[in-house]
Amino acid sequence: MPKKFVTYPLIFVGLVLITATIYLAVVPKPVIAPSKNIAGAEPEKSAPPSFKGNEDAFKNALNLYIQKKQEGVDMENGPCLGRVAEDWVLDIAHDPRVAADDKPQNQCQDYVNGKVKHFIELDPSGKLIRKQ
Repeated sequence: MPKKFVTYPLIFVGLVLITATIYLAVVPKPVIAPSKNIAGAEPEKSAPPSFKGNEDAFKNALNLYIQKKQEGVDMENGPCLGRVAEDWVLDIAHDPRVAADDKPQNQCQDYVNGKVKHFIELDPSGKLIRKQ
């Protein structure tokens, strides 16, 4: 069997693998909320507050929360994570509230200053506390 029948397919496969690796390393991937926990079991089915209103804002809030969590942002201080839609911000708080939740540096200034009218509050573990 001639060498070129073995060499050319190997070169082709190598190029495909290199291209796929570069693509996966460079192209940003969307953050999607997991439907199962790490152990593979279904998440607990507690009755969270219902979210009525701008559903996209809530989805964006969950995605932003996951992104910031992966970046290592400390959620225990109740930071404002920022805008999630045109008139919505995402704030992290505690349920029940703690002193850190009332510190100005942990509150969403766009909401406090009236630049946006609505906020979504998640607890440090990502559960919905309230929306307004």
